Amino acid sequence: MKTAKELYEKDTEWGFYISNYQPMLEEFGNILIQVDQADYQGDSWLLYKNDGKYGYLCFGWGSCSGCDALQACSSMSQVQELMDDLYNSIAWFESKEDALNYFTSHDFEADYSWYYDDFKNFLSEVINLLGGRKDN
Repeated sequence: MKTAKELYEKDTEWGFYISNYQPMLEEFGNILIQVDQADYQGDSWLLYKNDGKYGYLCFGWGSCSGCDALQACSSMSQVQELMDDLYNSIAWFESKEDALNYFTSHDFEADYSWYYDDFKNFLSEVINLLGGRKDN
């Protein structure tokens, strides 16, 4: 996996300000599904597939350095720490069946994301892709 410096060095040639999560998200693996809330701040939900395993990442982002972890970084080491934290927060499943079981049996209604249509669309896409039922 590339380091934060390798991913973002060109972005800091004229001063240190990084706001694009996508390079690091793509570095984490093969993104099968990604849904980002269409707002100035919110959450992103991703389904990965790497070496036969499936991974689920959910994280929040903001509109300014006061409410967004990446924009708040003031050094490349802080960006690397955030990148490592995000990667380590991916829930990995050993098989497609394990992932499907998680997405069909987890009590998402108890999670705050459940109240967003964007998340419900993500969940439906994931279940459909993994071969399970499709609920909306």
